[in-house]
Parts: sequence; structure tokens; C-alpha cells
Amino acid sequence: MTINIHKLQPVLETYFLDQAKSIPTSHWGSAIDGIGFLGTKIKRIVGESTMAGWALTVTCPGDNNLATYLALQYMLDTATQGRWVMVIVHEDGSEPTEAGMWNYLQCTMGWEVGFVGALVAGNVSDVDELKVKLGKEFSLFGYGTSPIPSTQSIGGEIGVPVEINGVTIRTGDLIVGDSDGVVCVPRDLIEKAAAKCSKSILDEVNILQLVREGRGAVDVMDFRDMLSGNVEIVD
Repeated sequence: MTINIHKLQPVLETYFLDQAKSIPTSHWGSAIDGIGFLGTKIKRIVGESTMAGWALTVTCPGDNNLATYLALQYMLDTATQGRWVMVIVHEDGSEPTEAGMWNYLQCTMGWEVGFVGALVAGNVSDVDELKVKLGKEFSLFGYGTSPIPSTQSIGGEIGVPVEINGVTIRTGDLIVGDSDGVVCVPRDLIEKAAAKCSKSILDEVNILQLVREGRGAVDVMDFRDMLSGNVEIVD
């Protein structure tokens, strides 16, 4: 048995992530018609700001997370530039065990080699320590928390497409997470989706200006024709 590592493909320039981080997930979700939302089971566990980075996918069999450590070593050895989010999924789409698949040590190791966050389709550990020591720098999303340690043995794969909530995530896709949830934007849609986000943010600014000028909610949202003849005031 071996752990396969799929070579990384080039990603967009890192400066693009500054723009991505400034855009709420609600705009990203709208820009790609909701197809990249990773579901309500994924919750923010650690972190205060929006997470934005390129996906590096890792599969793990059962409670065995050795492949995550190998992924960290691979990024160090290859001097890979960028801001990355490790996406950890159980092998073959199996249900997660109760073990914590990501912990404080992994966060620290990840931060040192360019990771800004981790997304775990399972449980994580050391949450209180993480919040105190890395909560402002590192974002962690997952299903829940657990004090049960993971195991390490040969198994898993790095850089292979994975799936969460029916959404396929590939290494190099854009991962954006905030308090609303996590969205995966496919790499071939990133620039088009970003343009849509910019337009929707500008539209919001214009709507708020109309509100400040005294326009009502129905008018500024252009709902009057929809509501015409369909509203009745009753005693």
C-alpha cells in the first residue's frame, strides 16, 4: 500500500485571495448559483475572519490521518507558494469516525508552510488551545469536535478530487469560508464568479443609497409588480 501524491497545478496569483477574502460567502454562493455550498454540517470551529485559499485535498481511511502530515511535508519540500486550505475527507466517502482528524500541532505546522485554514469533513481536536494561540491567523471548519486522537498508518491520497455534500472539490479550487458556511468555487469559474460578486456588491451599495433617500423595501427591491394584486390588508 502507498500514499499517492498528485502533482499540483498552477493557481492564480496570491494577491487575488485578498479580493476573495473581502467578499462574503453569500455573494460567492449566489455567483455560482449555490452549486458550491458545502452544506450546513460544516461549521466554523476556529477563526475570526473570512478564510480564502486554494484547496489541497487529502483523503484519509477511517481514523488514520497520516496523509495530512505527508501533505504538510510535501508543501515544505516543494516550496509551494500560495495560501492553502487543506480539505480532509474520509476515503471512499465513508462516514467520519469519532476521532479528531486535525489538531493544534497540524494547524501550527500548516501555518508555517502556507496554509491559512483547514476544512475537515469530520471532527477536530484541541479547539480551546487553537482559539487562544492561532484563532486570529488560522481558520478551521468541520463537523464537530472530539478528544479522541487519530491514528497513523499507510493509507490515503493527496491531490485527488473529493466530495462534500455532493460538491466535488479539486486541488486548486477556491475555498471561501465565513460564519455563513463554506463555498467551493471551481478554478475554471473563479474569475467569472469574482466579477459577478463585484457587481452584486455594487448593487447592494446602490440599493442602500436609495433606502437612505427614503425609498421603501418593496420599491428598491423591485417587488411592486410581483406583489400587485396579491396583497390584502385584513382586520
